[in-house]
Amino acid sequence: MDQSPFPIWFPFAAIAWIVFVVGISVAFRRSKGKPVFPTLPDDAVYVDKSASGRWASNCLLVAVTDEALSVVPKFPFNLMFLPEIYGLERTIPVSSIREVRQLRGFGLGNNVSIDYGEAKLRLKVHNPQAFVNALAGSSLPK
Repeated sequence: MDQSPFPIWFPFAAIAWIVFVVGISVAFRRSKGKPVFPTLPDDAVYVDKSASGRWASNCLLVAVTDEALSVVPKFPFNLMFLPEIYGLERTIPVSSIREVRQLRGFGLGNNVSIDYGEAKLRLKVHNPQAFVNALAGSSLPK
């Protein structure tokens, strides 16, 4: 008697489960007023379309405006509750940023560190000096 290791419907059930979770995450994002397809602000003074951060490699949109620093995962990395699980989506008012600096040293490359409130954020951006200058040029406290 020839038996397969799992039933023939199993792959379809797995695909259905993924579609279900994606659908729930889209509904959740819409209920919170978050976009499914994030866009960059028109008034951004610095933009990076493939930045990296904690648990995210080259899939973050980073924008600096006069009012805020925005970090958002690109589609489809903003689905399946990944930003909520890993804390990838942040909008930080510039007024709450205490310090921004480029990290230097072996293996740090283009990393920057942002201290705000009681938290710290590290990002890898393509042009760290332009990022630091953009935040320094905004209403960042001196």
